[in-house]
Amino acid sequence: MSSTRRLALAAAALLIAQSFLSTAAAAPYGPYAATPGQAAVGAMLDATPSAPTGDRAAMLASIDALPTAAQRADALGQLSPRSYTLLPRLAIQSMDAADRDLRAYLVQRRAIALDAPVGVPVSGDRTIHMMLTGGLKQARYKARADRPEAESDGRSLRFAIDVTPVKGLLIGATLGIDGIDARLDPAQQPRITQFNSSIGGYASYSDGRFYVDTTATYTLSEYKLRRQVGWTGFSDRMIAPVDGDGWAASAEAGAMLRTGKVRVQPFAGLHHRYADVSGFTENGGASALQVARYRTQSLRGGLGLRASASVAAGDWAIRPSVEGQWQRELRQRPDSRIEARFATKDLAIFTLRPTRLARDAGLVDAGIGATYRSRTSLRLGYAGEYASDRHIHAATLTISRRF
Repeated sequence: MSSTRRLALAAAALLIAQSFLSTAAAAPYGPYAATPGQAAVGAMLDATPSAPTGDRAAMLASIDALPTAAQRADALGQLSPRSYTLLPRLAIQSMDAADRDLRAYLVQRRAIALDAPVGVPVSGDRTIHMMLTGGLKQARYKARADRPEAESDGRSLRFAIDVTPVKGLLIGATLGIDGIDARLDPAQQPRITQFNSSIGGYASYSDGRFYVDTTATYTLSEYKLRRQVGWTGFSDRMIAPVDGDGWAASAEAGAMLRTGKVRVQPFAGLHHRYADVSGFTENGGASALQVARYRTQSLRGGLGLRASASVAAGDWAIRPSVEGQWQRELRQRPDSRIEARFATKDLAIFTLRPTRLARDAGLVDAGIGATYRSRTSLRLGYAGEYASDRHIHAATLTISRRF
């Protein structure tokens, strides 16, 4: 056999071997999946028409080298956008906190008006009030399939001004800012920093026996996302600036019953929330993602009972209060699916359907307020939300004054 022919055969054998090795490196990934999100990533990789090259080939080869199917499944999960499933929920968490702060303030305003002595104005331009609320918040979301564990800390500041043009009717406007720092999946330590700014209005009417409160706000959210992917033989770090916005509207109506110094208020409410996340592309290596715009839209109904008392102490009126409420999500699918693909755009789009949050939650609120001569008020309060997959806590200090 001539040397030329031997070289040609060797080259052909080398090409066949390389093709075999490349195909072997791209093993079927679908069978490893343990969740729908992992299955979506695996199906996308398995449907790739050509063998991977470069960094992508090294990433997939490192998955193939993992010793157990569970580790390979975890790697597929890390390649999905699961770390971002709670982004719009964090925005709604901020909207909920702002709404509860406003409604606690309205409860206090009604009590002040009912207890006001003769001579204190109850309507007109002498009933302008200004309110400032500052708060600290902490939340924990338990991990679920295709949804990470999350712990967040938040700080908020809110300003409001209102007037009572006619007796019993209060109309106001509010501005607020809120910062949230969230840590996800302790093993991988992704991090989300979120800043929310909001503007809105509120109104309340009471005739001494019944009341109706309404609030509405628009929120602009800015996120900075940091994500780390890693397993034996592979690691990658991604970062992405993202923005989004949302709307919140709430209505609550209840009765006002009184027995001596104690007031009892049974009430019912309806709460609509909408938050979206703009599409974004991560800056990173082979595992960087391009994620399309997605959203969360929630409609919750609630039933509750509030009790408060008013105790005179010289020029001061002291008002302890406590509240319990049950809320239920009324929408069947509040969270939209998330569509993503690798940022190189050379592979197909795949879909992640986030696991929904628990539909039922118990809300509690407790606080103590103090009003000086029906003009200056302070309130220290606690608000909590308890569900099977999340606990949210908030402490607030509110200062208001009539001018």
